Amino acid sequence: MITLLIDMDGVLTKDKEFTPFDYAPSFVKNLKEKGIPFRIVSNNSTRSPDLIVHKLRTKGFDLKNDDFISPVAVLPDYLRERNLNRLFVIGTQMLRSFLIERGFEVRDDHEVEAVVVGQDKEIDFGKIKAAVSAVFLSRAKIVPVNLSRIVRDSDGLYFPGAGSISRMIAYTTGYEEELPNLGKPSPQFIKLALRGLPSEEVYLISDDIYTDLMGAKELGIKTVFMTTGKYREEELERANFKPDHIFHDLRELENKIFEWSKG
Repeated sequence: MITLLIDMDGVLTKDKEFTPFDYAPSFVKNLKEKGIPFRIVSNNSTRSPDLIVHKLRTKGFDLKNDDFISPVAVLPDYLRERNLNRLFVIGTQMLRSFLIERGFEVRDDHEVEAVVVGQDKEIDFGKIKAAVSAVFLSRAKIVPVNLSRIVRDSDGLYFPGAGSISRMIAYTTGYEEELPNLGKPSPQFIKLALRGLPSEEVYLISDDIYTDLMGAKELGIKTVFMTTGKYREEELERANFKPDHIFHDLRELENKIFEWSKG
C-alpha cells in the first residue's frame, strides 16, 4: 500500500491566498474515492492547521482536519519539552495568538527564553534587533518553525524563508547550537504526518528540492518533484539532485499514482 505526503504550496495551491491549481480539488477527491492514504503537509507558519483546513475547504477541497499537518502543530510540544515558555515571535499575529492560547508568554522585548521564527511579511528592524538581543544577551534558543530557505510570494517574486532568517540571527550572534527542523521533512514531522497511515512505501510530492526532497531521500522516502511551484526542472542540475519522479501537472501525477497503487 502506498502512502502520499502531498505538499500544499506549489503542488495544490498556487499562491498565499490558497488559490488551487486547476484540478487540485478533483485530485484530492479522487484520491479519497480510490482509498489511497494521504496527508497534505505544509511548512506554512502563518496560520494554525485548523484555520488552513478551513481556508482550503472554502476553496473547494474536501478535507478533514486530520488530512493536514504543519509544523505549527509540532511547535508547542517542542517548546514544552525544553521548558521554553517566554517567547519572542517573528511571525504573524495568528502564530502569536496560537501560542498564547496554548499557555505560552509571548513578549515584545528581548528578555525571553526562545526566539520563534516563522514567516513574517511585516518583519522590520525592531523585530530583528529584539531577536538578536534575545539570543545575544538573554541566551535565548532559536526555534525556527521550519528551515525553508526561500518562499515564493503571490506576485511570483521571492523572499527569505524562516530558515534563512534563523541562520542570519545565528550567524550574527555566534549561536553554535544546531537549529531544529520542526517542519518537513524532519523525522519528527514525518512521524507525525504518517500517524495512522501505512508507512511501507511513502512518497513525498513537493516543488521544493532543497528543503523537502533532499531531506526525504535521506530518510528513504520516495521523492516526486512537481515543476508547478518555485523551482523549474533546470534547478535539479544546479542542485545535483535526481528525484525518483518528475511531473508537470496533477493529472499526469494522478495517472501514475493509480498505477503505483495497483502494483
